[in-house]
Amino acid sequence: MSDDPRGATNPLFNRNKLKLGVFAFNGTGAYMTKIPEQFDPTWANTLEVSQQADRAGWEALVPYARWRAFVEPGHRSGTVFDCYTWASAVAALTNYSCVLSTVHVPVIHPIVGAKMGTTIDHVSNGRFGLNIVCGWFSEEIKMFGGVPLGHADRYAYADEWIAAMKRLWSDPDAFDFEGKYIRIVSGMAQPKPLQKPYPALMNAGGSTAGRHFVAKHCDMAFIPAITDDESYIREQVKAYRKLAWDEHHREIEVWSAVYAVHRDTYEEAEKFVDYYAEEHGDDAYADYFLAEQLTNAQTIPPEMLKRMRRSFKAGYSGIGLLGPGERIANQLVRLSACGLDGILLVWVDFQEGIRRFNREVLPLLEQAGLREPFRGNHESPGD
Repeated sequence: MSDDPRGATNPLFNRNKLKLGVFAFNGTGAYMTKIPEQFDPTWANTLEVSQQADRAGWEALVPYARWRAFVEPGHRSGTVFDCYTWASAVAALTNYSCVLSTVHVPVIHPIVGAKMGTTIDHVSNGRFGLNIVCGWFSEEIKMFGGVPLGHADRYAYADEWIAAMKRLWSDPDAFDFEGKYIRIVSGMAQPKPLQKPYPALMNAGGSTAGRHFVAKHCDMAFIPAITDDESYIREQVKAYRKLAWDEHHREIEVWSAVYAVHRDTYEEAEKFVDYYAEEHGDDAYADYFLAEQLTNAQTIPPEMLKRMRRSFKAGYSGIGLLGPGERIANQLVRLSACGLDGILLVWVDFQEGIRRFNREVLPLLEQAGLREPFRGNHESPGD
């Protein structure tokens, strides 16, 4: 992947052995807690996190898409900025990191999505990426007046959606597109993205249909972090790479996600997880979320989901990086050894979390040979 010509502008294709990204900080975050000291997702705060990552050479800034709250109207889980407009603003105020948008394909027409994505690619000077979500939250689809599709049909829809998007991004002439779900008459989109043939694509497909979708279309597979068992992670990575190569003769990056709690000792970190995920965990949020997953998603086995309740509250992940900087760095070294190309991180407090990570963990990853020292522009536009 490091030889991809998009690497000239997009750091997702750089030569760092372990790439880093910040995830889900355009809203209330990927955790389920009621503690008052959690991240406040104002525009100013999300921009600060973006610029902290950008100045330190992080590869990815990844928002998440949410159109309605879980639990009930007004619940904090619905406080999330739109991904496309957020990404465009962040792109204008950063220099290096890839700025992604997350799209729920059932609610955005590919012509609209292509135009918005191209705009962000130009604003960012070729640093845009798209995280494709097939639409698993049934209440969101119903809110738009749509009918939730079954799992296999969701990926069939996404296959048509991204095929149309790629043509809009690359075809010089108008074209007709006739699918089971999507119809375009004399479709066209101008200008074209700066990245050729199209911007970077990511999907978190864990089911059989999802894996085949990623292998066919995407540059990055985002595998569900349901356990920290290294043999399991290694097998998942190996299977993904083999599928992409055997079926489509393509090389792909494989990423996963973690939640980080950086403290002076492991015991302090574990105590803080107990505080925010157990003592003050949002149980109603967790139960609603897991029930929706059990009903509509196939990326995680049902018995595993039930065991992951605490991990979902802690940070939507079965992998926690807990303790001092040296321990966190060692955990990342082990995850890299499992074959992962990139890690997305979340914190309860993104602002303090990324500052401390940059101070205490990044130098250790460089010493371990996983990352080159970043020598980019340390000033962000607008500073």
